Amino acid sequence: MRLKGSIIVTLAIALTCTASLAWAGNIAIKGSTTVLPIAQKVAEVYMKANPDVRISISGGGSGNGIKALIDGSTDIADASRFIKDKEVKLAVEKGRYPVPFAVAYDSIIPVVHPSNPCSNLTLAQLKALYKGEFRTGRT
Repeated sequence: MRLKGSIIVTLAIALTCTASLAWAGNIAIKGSTTVLPIAQKVAEVYMKANPDVRISISGGGSGNGIKALIDGSTDIADASRFIKDKEVKLAVEKGRYPVPFAVAYDSIIPVVHPSNPCSNLTLAQLKALYKGEFRTGRT
């Protein structure tokens, strides 16, 4: 629960900094569906405390958020991945200077049913499994 509180505080700080830059009192946030629920909660709390600020939030994926940041249709791009070098280059070419700011870490925890004989998979095997390159011979 402490981590969740830290995430909310961090996003609130980011929104506070951005809100002072929003001339019309409107802030657009687009991007990662992973970050979306947290951003929505923080925006609700922030707008309640600052009724003159309107925050619109939409998902659609990290890539879409970063594209929106590059084309200027969002103020904040939520992303659950690092921004790519080519995306930074495109942004800079358009006069935008993205500043990455980590608010949380997530992970995937593989769980295997007790009756499954699979055990002690390596990281390389897990990667191959998720890429569809690793099979047990069953269909």
